Amino acid sequence: MTDSFVVNRRAVVAGLGALPLATAFGRPALAQGAADVPLGMVLPFSGATGSYGPAMKQAADLVVAKVNGAGGILGGRKVKLFIEDSETSATASVAASKKLLEVNKVELVGGFWGSPEALAAKPVILAANKVQMLSCAANAVTEGDTKGLIYRLQAKSSQWGPAGAKVMEKIGAKKVTVLAQQNPFIVAMVEPFKAEMAKIGGQVMDVVMYNPDQASYRAEVEKAFGPEPDAVFVLPLLTDMVSIAKEIFRGGFTSKVVSLGTGADAEGKFLQAVGPEVAEGIYHLQPSPPIDSPSYARFVKEMGAPEGTVFLFAGNAWDQVCITVLAMEHAKTQEAAVWTKSVREVCNPPGEKVDDVVKALKMIRDGKKINFNGAGCTCDFDEKGDSINRSFYVQLIKGGKNTPVGVVS
Repeated sequence: MTDSFVVNRRAVVAGLGALPLATAFGRPALAQGAADVPLGMVLPFSGATGSYGPAMKQAADLVVAKVNGAGGILGGRKVKLFIEDSETSATASVAASKKLLEVNKVELVGGFWGSPEALAAKPVILAANKVQMLSCAANAVTEGDTKGLIYRLQAKSSQWGPAGAKVMEKIGAKKVTVLAQQNPFIVAMVEPFKAEMAKIGGQVMDVVMYNPDQASYRAEVEKAFGPEPDAVFVLPLLTDMVSIAKEIFRGGFTSKVVSLGTGADAEGKFLQAVGPEVAEGIYHLQPSPPIDSPSYARFVKEMGAPEGTVFLFAGNAWDQVCITVLAMEHAKTQEAAVWTKSVREVCNPPGEKVDDVVKALKMIRDGKKINFNGAGCTCDFDEKGDSINRSFYVQLIKGGKNTPVGVVS
């Protein structure tokens, strides 16, 4: 665990496509006239989750630059990345996915920070028999017949609930209330949270649901906090959490607040919006990258960030591109229906652990079995394409700063 939390909201890296071609040291030269390998991502640059897109884009661009700078894939072909704005909108995400599939002819549509956006785009991508990779949590994304084409580089919603209960246990909260936004990502957390609270001897007094983009949340806040529970598990996104936190402060409620980083952090945007006085004392949790691993340390250095920086979602975009190019190289094709079958071959054990995508590509070409470890997670997947072995990073807002509390699994 690091001693401090560094909020990162860096400018998007520019000019990465102008790297020199590598021909020495056994690396393949980029084939003259060979067609690019097109990949796509739908990332949030505007709307309620717009703060996450720039760092995710930076990470994805960096991988593409590394791979192309080392000679590309599939006999020397360049990877070309097309990125569209999800606008934190399901409708916009469908339109963006269609453009990537029909105009840019991509074999991967990745990104998808938000669950509504991913769920809306899912049938479009599956109908095209292309791969969808996700950084969202709603359980439903990997349910049903996915044709083996969907991979989630994030904890499922149903895993967030028990993690929240473990935070309640750590802070000594026995009687709690849930205040939750009505959306697929969040609704799936509630019952697992209640079940875990029961296991640890706690009680969920009430579940108060609200709709996104309400004009006011005063009635819901009063209903949740009025009975004076030990704590309230607030499950929001950024815009509603800003309003809810102000209502909590205005009402003078004293129950502890445990929230999600999607609302009470958002790359530091929550603190900027409400100020330190309103934010003081709020706990929040988000899926954690493997903070103490060599793969994560390598990623932080590649991002040009100080040692110990915590990127909670950018590593997912990095891993999506890495996994895709490694699976394509293993399958010896860019055809999605074929290389999707190689994802577990290059990611799951057994195999030699490797976290450098360029080194991993060479190992695949040499016929070695690899176990790729990513920046956002270990990149191990179950049969439905869900990430396994996930943990959650817990922070407390204190003195106007996000301070680490610990990691829960």
